[in-house]
Amino acid sequence: MKALDSLRIFVTTQRKGSLSAAARSLSLSPATISRRISALEDELGVQLVDRTSRNLKMTEAGQAFLERAEGVLEAMAEAEQAARNARQRPEGRLRVHSRTHIGLRVVAPLLPRFAQRYPDIRVEIELSEHPVNLVEHDFDVDIRTGESNDSGFVIKRLLSSDEVLVASPSFVKTYSRIKHPRDLPDVRCLTYRREHEAISWKYVDENGETQELPIQGVLSANNGELLRLAALGGMGVALLSEPTVRSNLQDGSLVRLLPDYRFAVRAFSNGIFAVFRQSQVLPLKVRAFVDFVAEALRDEQGPP
Repeated sequence: MKALDSLRIFVTTQRKGSLSAAARSLSLSPATISRRISALEDELGVQLVDRTSRNLKMTEAGQAFLERAEGVLEAMAEAEQAARNARQRPEGRLRVHSRTHIGLRVVAPLLPRFAQRYPDIRVEIELSEHPVNLVEHDFDVDIRTGESNDSGFVIKRLLSSDEVLVASPSFVKTYSRIKHPRDLPDVRCLTYRREHEAISWKYVDENGETQELPIQGVLSANNGELLRLAALGGMGVALLSEPTVRSNLQDGSLVRLLPDYRFAVRAFSNGIFAVFRQSQVLPLKVRAFVDFVAEALRDEQGPP
């Protein structure tokens, strides 16, 4: 297994882009990483890394070796996973990434039950507002709203859901004139914004055609949970994924507006999705988590 360890060190170093980043990922010192790569070069009789560059720049031989080393490691990982799966007990570390709002409002409430059912799985969750590369950041699963075109990954719909317009009861009384989507640009709106992109909401009109509304929000944020809290406080109208506000709609702390129209922030993706790596032998821990979340969300949603 020492040869495999050397392959892992070399591949991880190239993926992370620096000795220090690889050292943190592998819980080794940068000096150890450097020695192991040098030893690998001595064993192969070729130079893999150009040491005249400040960055970790691979030689032509290093690039050729990296491509084949990645394949060897993937094959070994699948072989190891097949052996573990034979034990029929999901276990090990499971790294999950999710958008912050979905993670807090949809995934987090399910974790105690998941831990009770699968006590041998150690879950690590990271929340952010940015898409992640599963391989580069070593995640097993990414929970997303909206479909993905990432090649080489499996995309599974966990839940079909729409985005809904919501506001507090007090706000609805004050702005009772909201009768049509065209009224929205003239009322106080709470908008989700990424970087410097223009803000607009889409809706399907009476003729089945998609229309776009430019929205000048009184509050914009890159976090849906912040927008939900602002809506609860009566600050304005928010357009949020239905599962994240379902409990508020049920207890009356938020009211759904214009329910006869279908809305979207960017695209009518209609759901929450799990994205994970394609593999001939899917790790049991990944299968257990994805299936559990899908089943739990379907049960909460109830019959169509």
